[in-house]
Amino acid sequence: MADNEISEEGQRARYARWEEVGFDAIKADLQAGGHQFVGGPPAVRRLAWKWVGEKEAEQREQPELFQLKPNDRGVGIDLKELGCRPRRFGRRTIRRFKR
Repeated sequence: MADNEISEEGQRARYARWEEVGFDAIKADLQAGGHQFVGGPPAVRRLAWKWVGEKEAEQREQPELFQLKPNDRGVGIDLKELGCRPRRFGRRTIRRFKR
């Protein structure tokens, strides 16, 4: 195995660590040079960019159920955009967001 290749075991260990750190932190670190969380030789940074690409693809495949939007009381859910009636959504949930 060449010096710039990463073993399967090394990939799994790095993926697990990056999952713990979180997608946003790893992406921000890579954009800043990859020295804080990613580290290592260029092969590790290439692997990290590959991981970030996979996570972005997963996020595109799984759209959010609802988005929080600013309103007069702070942040809330636009029920029209959610596409369901308030009684189906649940009174308890609506009360929680009214506070």
